[in-house]
Amino acid sequence: MKIAIIGAGAMGCIYATYLCKHNDVLLVDVVKEHVDAINEHGLVFEHLDGHEATYTNLRATLDTSNESPAGLVILLTKGYQSAQALEANKALIGPDTTVLSLQNGYGNADEIVKYVPEEQIVLGTSGGGAIVAGPGHVLHRGQGGTHIGGMGKDQSRAETVKRLMDEGGVPEVELVPNVLELVWSKLFVNIGINAICALTDSLNKTVVHNEFAHRASYALVKEAVEVANAVGMSFDLEKEFKNVMDIATVTGENVCSMLADVRNKRRTEVDRINGAAVSEGAKVGMAAPFNEFITNLIHAKELLY
Repeated sequence: MKIAIIGAGAMGCIYATYLCKHNDVLLVDVVKEHVDAINEHGLVFEHLDGHEATYTNLRATLDTSNESPAGLVILLTKGYQSAQALEANKALIGPDTTVLSLQNGYGNADEIVKYVPEEQIVLGTSGGGAIVAGPGHVLHRGQGGTHIGGMGKDQSRAETVKRLMDEGGVPEVELVPNVLELVWSKLFVNIGINAICALTDSLNKTVVHNEFAHRASYALVKEAVEVANAVGMSFDLEKEFKNVMDIATVTGENVCSMLADVRNKRRTEVDRINGAAVSEGAKVGMAAPFNEFITNLIHAKELLY
């Protein structure tokens, strides 16, 4: 199957290494140096066990206007880039194309349905972590599970995605029929890790081992769980926080995406992460002061670039 991964950053490259074993994988990105390096030398990938491999059985491109539709498009851009990415790469999406979002944050589906019918959309989460060490060079730093579910009642497309991932060796791929639960659960993970590590300039393991960062993570996740339950979910706080800590442990040596953005003086996704707890709470008249506070701090950091 032709599989296009829009957003060939660290996470996109992780999935490319698995899926290119049995499929025609196209990496789509906006960084010319990265694309050129992959096409000229292959994707250099350091695996979790330290061994380095070079993947030459995949392609990379900046421009998809002359491409034929893909069977599967995986969207791994920043959430706020979804509309722009789908518009720029609309040639990849046909009537039979499945679009899988593995993006961080809450609200990505609201943008995707403007370009793709709901029945063609699969939403998912990934607990993996990696670092782009340079053009065409990625270091794998953690591997959690991948959870996916179709937006509609029909889960056949999600089942096909799972089969493709299983065939490629992606670990711990699970189908989750309640896709909204899936998105919230991943949001808790990002809320409990990203902004704290971005502000403390530290790796994911900080929220596990640093008692003050741990307390802050708990407070942020607790508030977000309360918001989620207020809007109709039924999450157990201790179970969700344990999941946050488990993923932070597995990806302990990883530089989270928000920290990478801050270090590279880029716009962050905080509005779709901590800010999502604030905006979703506001819909039911519920304040989320801890998440609002840390969202403001991240925006203050961005203004200091």
